[in-house]
Amino acid sequence: MEPSHFEAALEGDVNKFPFCDIGREDLSEIFNQVSPSGNSLLHVASSSGHQDMTQLIARNFPILIAKKNFEGNTALHLAVRAQKLNTVRILVDLAQRIPNTTSTDTLLTMKNDEGSTALHEALLAVPASKKNVNILVDVACYLVLKDPNVTCHRNHAGKTPLCMAIESGNKDILDYILNALPDQGNGLVQRLEGKPPVHVAIEHRNLDMLRRIKEQKEELLLLPDEEGNTPLHFAADIGYIEGVRYLIEIKSNWAFKRNNKGFYPLHLACENGHVQVTKELFRRWPDPTELLCDEGQSILHVAAKSGKDNVVRCILKEKGTDKLVNKMDKKGNTPFHLAALHCHSLVLCDKRSKADLVNCQGLTAYDIFKSNILTKDQQIDGNDRNIKASGTVEENSAYVGLKTSKKLKKFQMTKRHHQNSTTMSQFKIKPPTPKQELNNTINYLFVVAALLVGAAYAGALQIPFDNANRTDNAAPAPASNTFDSYQGAYLFNTVITMNLSTTAAFTLFLALLLDINLASKLVSISFLLLELALTLMGIAFAYAIALRARDTDGWSLPLVTIDIFQHIQMALVVTSIGAFTMGREALVIIIYFVLFCLYFPLYRLSSMISFYP
Repeated sequence: MEPSHFEAALEGDVNKFPFCDIGREDLSEIFNQVSPSGNSLLHVASSSGHQDMTQLIARNFPILIAKKNFEGNTALHLAVRAQKLNTVRILVDLAQRIPNTTSTDTLLTMKNDEGSTALHEALLAVPASKKNVNILVDVACYLVLKDPNVTCHRNHAGKTPLCMAIESGNKDILDYILNALPDQGNGLVQRLEGKPPVHVAIEHRNLDMLRRIKEQKEELLLLPDEEGNTPLHFAADIGYIEGVRYLIEIKSNWAFKRNNKGFYPLHLACENGHVQVTKELFRRWPDPTELLCDEGQSILHVAAKSGKDNVVRCILKEKGTDKLVNKMDKKGNTPFHLAALHCHSLVLCDKRSKADLVNCQGLTAYDIFKSNILTKDQQIDGNDRNIKASGTVEENSAYVGLKTSKKLKKFQMTKRHHQNSTTMSQFKIKPPTPKQELNNTINYLFVVAALLVGAAYAGALQIPFDNANRTDNAAPAPASNTFDSYQGAYLFNTVITMNLSTTAAFTLFLALLLDINLASKLVSISFLLLELALTLMGIAFAYAIALRARDTDGWSLPLVTIDIFQHIQMALVVTSIGAFTMGREALVIIIYFVLFCLYFPLYRLSSMISFYP
């Protein structure tokens, strides 16, 4: 293409050659030429919005109407992108008047290399355009008016113009397209391609669009996707609780529809960890054991398999779920088996789960998880438990690849919550029950409490020397006010230590008589009481040192030094409680190290000053 021809088309000057000579001579050779990007002169004139030139070229060279550039765009595509409504009308009208212009395809359904029609291009520009939204709406409505069936075609991204209208959020375009669509009797459902439009509205969590679809084309709600998911399946899958409630109000029986995998919407909600949706759907059927997929898996199976412990806890709290804990699927796997198979070790710590149950391969959940720590070149033989070399690992067998030892430790923690004996290698090991471990912890803490009670009792009986106990050769005592304040602080911290330790001991006694859950909470309280008691005992010791130093040589440990010790010890307690509560164990260690590095040298230095002033 000559640059001068391209420039004349760009400017829309019909008085320049070759446009001025159209009809006088054969110029087909010139008009068949294209620019470096494959655009014909009709492409250039259309995209520039020159109506007269567009009409002149299209009338005399109608074959150019269907001609595509190197990106597969026709002149109509470019006119729509340029938001030239009048040019669009000229091209569409001429394409319909002139026979055999676009071969077997109509101009409106011709797609570019991205699979987009001219209507796709119009809707694609709506969200990005702020000033010319009304023009794009008019262009889209005009194209739909000329051929409503064009709304059923999808591009390579799998989107139909109807779906793109929902994504754009423009209600005018959506209403126009919905009204222009043919009725269901004319094969609407069969002609729609790609993702169902209702699923797009759910994906964008646009409840207003859902209502509009229901009011104007309710039959679109019946469209499943390629995997057989209904709109309720899709809403449950992404956790869209408002959409779930709205769809159930429309059709309550959708809660009991299966997709191609045999999953109910409740299965998908549990699989993806959506607690609110799970609770909403759970109330729709009185017996959850009835809801099984094709593999015989319950909602607890899929939640445990996916490691969604929040949903697992939610299910186990509901009534009627006792039967789900140890229910087996068609392969004999309980939820605990599937949790172990997929390395979700802490997902099912429930006292009702039986760890000794075996699946169809004769494996317990512990056997399955034990195989996960083998090297990639080894696996466990399900019959004789011997380790042998192997290749790949199948998902629903006990032969799972190497996992980290950290996961094994987590699973061993889960294992301690089961009272059943388990076969490990060639030995039978009965793991300690949670109650036994808790009793051991209570015993350890009770020893500490008893020692603190004894130390506090002895400290109260042996108060540091005062003036009455001093010898005649001793140095004169400082003012009585200082002594009394030190002695009062000493006695106060000693008495509080005694009370905290005694309270902790009684709390531990009570923990032995209660349920394991309540007992564990009481043990945590006792641990906190003992930690405070130890802190106050350290403070009382600092005051005792001050009193002893004063009584020996008249030197008194400065009160500000004792305050420093108090603050450091209290900082240790508060830091440990706060950091462990927030799960910052590494921070605890660092702060402890820094505080102790300050604490002990300072304590030693103050003691030396007190006794050797």
